[in-house]
Amino acid sequence: MVFWGPARTVELFEGSANVVAIVAEPSRKYGVWEAARMLREHRPSAVIGFPKSARPHVAGLLARVPLRLGCGDGGVSLLLTHSVPFYSRDDHFVERYASTVTRAFPELGPVGFTPFRPREQAFEARMAQAKEAGFEEDYVVLAPGANSWSKRLSVPLFADLGRRLESMDLRVVILGAGAEDHRLAGELTSELPRALNLVDRCSLSLSAAWVCEARALVGMDSGLAHIAGGAGVPTLAVFGPTRPRHSRPWGPKVEVLRKENLSCLECMEFICPLPDHPCMNQVDSEVLWRTLAEQMAPLETNGNASF
Repeated sequence: MVFWGPARTVELFEGSANVVAIVAEPSRKYGVWEAARMLREHRPSAVIGFPKSARPHVAGLLARVPLRLGCGDGGVSLLLTHSVPFYSRDDHFVERYASTVTRAFPELGPVGFTPFRPREQAFEARMAQAKEAGFEEDYVVLAPGANSWSKRLSVPLFADLGRRLESMDLRVVILGAGAEDHRLAGELTSELPRALNLVDRCSLSLSAAWVCEARALVGMDSGLAHIAGGAGVPTLAVFGPTRPRHSRPWGPKVEVLRKENLSCLECMEFICPLPDHPCMNQVDSEVLWRTLAEQMAPLETNGNASF
């Protein structure tokens, strides 16, 4: 496979299993004709694209790529050789994507779960970063950021969880990127001074290496939680405004936690209209801790600390 997309994203996959190369775009706003020229130069036998934008599908058609796979609603399906509708389905996003691939390649049959791992250089960089920080302990990753404010768990809940982890001789690593994640990490480290704050200090592949070596990750409906689920790492994802049945992290060790019995759940709003944002701020800290402890409990089989 060759991964084509924004430079920051496809860097995650460079050198990983079954990926022979990446084609990095400097931004998400490439032109259709530019993309078509790129595809003609590389002459792929198939393009698999699941973004909401129709631009890569138009480019694939203009470049006469033989197989063009994607989720197509309305007229977008006319650009594709194999597609399934996206918005009219109510199953998980991954199942929608997989059914598209199955239509094009029925001989593949069902595919079992294979944990994602970034390239080995990312693990070497993680070890060097940990050594530089004097960091050798077992750890849990906290990922406080998300692409909208409404999906974020409150800092006090993260801080309480971090203190409980530290009481069990587990260190905390904070991952993320961007100004808002930087602010959240600053608030967290003021409560957890022993935490290793790596926000804006890691590429996606380096972040993935930290996640793969962690005892667990706690996050929300966010990119790092999806990486953790795909890596087979115990993942606790707190959901509120979004729908777990559609976008929960995909993997065998994922647990979703919600503040149930709220009429506002799954509102899909970017900004919560309620003053106390109950779905994310009223999660019970004891339930949060107990759920994480149960997630990590199967790992406690070698005489290590029990929960």
